Amino acid sequence: MLKMKLNSSVMNYNPKSAIKTAITCALSSVVFSSFSAEIVKDSIGLKKEGGKLFVLYKIAPKQTLFSIVKRYGSSVAEFKAANPGVSENVQIGQTIKIPYKGYVVGNAPTKTIPSPPPAPTPAPTETVKMASHVVEGGQGLYAVANKYKVTMADLRKWNNLSSDQLTAGQVLIVDAHEYERAKKAGDLPAKGEIVKVEDINSPKATTEPDVSEAKISSETSKTASGYKKTIETGLAELIDVEDKSGKYLALHRSAPIGTLVNVKNSTNGQSIWVKVVGKLPDIGSDKVIIKLSPRAFEKLNPSDKRIRTEINYMTSF
Repeated sequence: MLKMKLNSSVMNYNPKSAIKTAITCALSSVVFSSFSAEIVKDSIGLKKEGGKLFVLYKIAPKQTLFSIVKRYGSSVAEFKAANPGVSENVQIGQTIKIPYKGYVVGNAPTKTIPSPPPAPTPAPTETVKMASHVVEGGQGLYAVANKYKVTMADLRKWNNLSSDQLTAGQVLIVDAHEYERAKKAGDLPAKGEIVKVEDINSPKATTEPDVSEAKISSETSKTASGYKKTIETGLAELIDVEDKSGKYLALHRSAPIGTLVNVKNSTNGQSIWVKVVGKLPDIGSDKVIIKLSPRAFEKLNPSDKRIRTEINYMTSF
């Protein structure tokens, strides 16, 4: 019987299979030896325990538990399971067990905290300049010039305006570069031509006041304290010059220089006090009773460079 089993084993012997098995075993031994050699370089060695393979590692200066287990592809949780009762605050010279995963990540790391990269410098915010403006109902040339920080003279030039009266839906060039572009392209409006956007719907659209119908009146009375009070109605006009003082100043025909005058916008009820600093010249419209500095005029929320107004002031007899 023994002879028959032996013969059967010999008959089933396959030389090629045997050679393949031998080579595989040899390669496995070489690979394992290579890993073992690599690990031994940075650790005490390998240990097999409970059917599992562990790296025995001796803590070096400036090393942390996290950096070590990460090097061997392990985790802190696996470290705790392999080293029950051992604190995570490992000490220099202490030997620990790390589950071996069959590879090592680079050289033994040290506890270095890289400096965070400098925060990127934010790109400067670019102010988008409008090239054109669509006039709203009740909006005047002064209001448009003030909105885009340009002069009324520029708006007249860029748009070939023959009048400062604007209409709702009218398109105005409000940028010098756009003016130059339109000029080269031949897109500028003809003198007095009004370019409009059709069917403009604006919640601010209102009937523009007709300053040509403003009535001129003047009334003088004596107060109980012996002063003369003067009340006038007519037009207030912007002094169309650059003014960086920001003061509330005025020109008037008869009020003495230094007089404080209360000026009220008859359209919206907004009022301010201004100081007379000069005489109003006898040129222009007779209906203009006072001229205001840019800052004072702006404070009245005007819709044009001329507005209906009521003024009052007191002088001595």
